[in-house]
Amino acid sequence: MSRNAKHIDRRVLRSRKAIIEAFDRLLEEKELDQITVSAIAREANIDRKTFYVHFGTIDGLLDALAEERVDEILDVMEDALSAASPDMELEVAVAKFFDIANQVVCTKLVDSVCRRKSFPADELLTRVLKSFKVKLVERDMLFAQIPDDLLEFHLSYIMGGIISIYKSWVNSNRSVSVEQVSQIAHELIMHGLDSLKADLAGKKEGVENRAFASSC
Repeated sequence: MSRNAKHIDRRVLRSRKAIIEAFDRLLEEKELDQITVSAIAREANIDRKTFYVHFGTIDGLLDALAEERVDEILDVMEDALSAASPDMELEVAVAKFFDIANQVVCTKLVDSVCRRKSFPADELLTRVLKSFKVKLVERDMLFAQIPDDLLEFHLSYIMGGIISIYKSWVNSNRSVSVEQVSQIAHELIMHGLDSLKADLAGKKEGVENRAFASSC
């Protein structure tokens, strides 16, 4: 449960939890476009009116799922960042911020997506990115030194990149481990294109060494 949920009535939380859990169970059996509000209500043992009060539509439920995942991610990020030195340079602080985001997305969000086998990964991850940017502002977790009119571009570039990396992995045959994917994201966050240059230089050196060995 996210910290924001502590201020919501317990009965509301129970109803929302029942609906989300029912939706999760249905996703194990059916494709997303085959799930109706009536089916969710039956599975959650509630009436349709209760569903509409909480989420309005299935689209609203999907947004709520994304927001729930984002709240969990930001809770962990806040804890990690609170331990950081207040004297940390801005460039280092920004890199650390997004690196923590990558780690938490990998451990919490990707697992959540993979467990919903019939759920389109793009659907949830795209909604997560949208919610992430909104909630960063709500929680005042951003860097005051970055002008507001530029902040959207920073967030879209870095968080969009992180989310896209995992979207590509989820939609692939997963021959590469998620830990390797997380490491790629980490290197790109911390070192940008220099990390790619280092990889290419390492491969070139390896090819040259093999060519030299074969000529001996």
